[in-house]
Amino acid sequence: MIRPLHVLIAGGGLSGLGVAQGLVKSGHTVEVFERDRDLNRKQGYYLHMNAFGGEALRALLPDDLFALYQATSRVTYERRESVVLHDHFGELSSQPHLGPPNEGEIPHTGVHRRTLRQILSARLGGALRVGAPVTGYTEDADGVTVTLAGGGIARGDLLVGADGIRSVVRTQRLPEVPVIPAGVRGIGVYGRVPLTAELREIVPANLMDGVVIAVDRAGSRMLVGVFDPRQPVHEAAKRIAPDVTLDPVGPYMMVSCSVAPGTEVPPSAEWTAETPAMLRDSMRRAVALWHPAAAEIVGRMDLDSIFMIPFGFIVPAGTWEPSRVTLVGDAAHAMLPTLGMGANLALRDAEKLVEQLVRGTDPVAAIGGYEKDMREVAYPFHAMTLDHDKNFGGGALAESHDAG
Repeated sequence: MIRPLHVLIAGGGLSGLGVAQGLVKSGHTVEVFERDRDLNRKQGYYLHMNAFGGEALRALLPDDLFALYQATSRVTYERRESVVLHDHFGELSSQPHLGPPNEGEIPHTGVHRRTLRQILSARLGGALRVGAPVTGYTEDADGVTVTLAGGGIARGDLLVGADGIRSVVRTQRLPEVPVIPAGVRGIGVYGRVPLTAELREIVPANLMDGVVIAVDRAGSRMLVGVFDPRQPVHEAAKRIAPDVTLDPVGPYMMVSCSVAPGTEVPPSAEWTAETPAMLRDSMRRAVALWHPAAAEIVGRMDLDSIFMIPFGFIVPAGTWEPSRVTLVGDAAHAMLPTLGMGANLALRDAEKLVEQLVRGTDPVAAIGGYEKDMREVAYPFHAMTLDHDKNFGGGALAESHDAG
């Protein structure tokens, strides 16, 4: 192994924490600088996991934390496909999930985002600094110095920009890369519905298996992703990794639904205490003529769980000369979310970067090898996400749009 590196990581999301875990596991030291003051900001709920992300976690995490990820992941699907339904929940089309083969005793399925982030942040201790975003950096022949909000600085051998779609590190490293705001038709306001025994009786079976989008001819849509963990989340932690604390989370349905025509969804900063209830009522009106289970699902959304995701993507840069500064995850290739590839590719980035750094003797050459591989693998999936309606679930969304 090369001499131990000290690596600075801007951003404490999945990819940044993945890099941190992998480097620490391999004998290096890290400092992770996260802008949020805690790790509880609403960023989404259910995350689809495929073999890119799941096998990256196997490589990056200690064995017991990987076992904890497996135990708290969703039970194996009957069908490993993305599915499009019509408004009375008959099937229009389907398509196998993207990614490498996903077999074995415990196939990768899906996780609760916050649970995975808590697992990835476990045991980092003081190396994870919250409320301390990176605001810029300087690079020289021997290392990188970052500046932090409030005026602090830190010095390391390398800097990993894992600070998301509006990455400060990318803005300095690749300033020509634009961020493109973009909606995903009918999807953007999310919430959770407790998966009670009563709801299990009401909901048709084909809504329970994986990530499903239903659509009507008026253009309304409803996305459903069911989180039904293999073991109770907090109990799994006590059994597998007693030093790790996970928030309890029961089975639920993640739901995103169109609002009724004429409803304005205000920016998140302008939400009032009444906004979630207004949006939930509007969603119920949008699906009022659908299968009766649709209104039941939407009507049971927890108001406190409802929030909006402002989607967007970047136009990835072409090739560039490697340096002591690199990018992973959304900072490198932020894409639209509904093919379920963003988090998986972000974790794969973390795995491949760590693999190159551990194997190489020249860290800049190792970064160059990682970046070449990242562009070859992630960029084609990024291009696919730009036509979501054609590429999700076999194309029925595009056909329904044309028919409408």
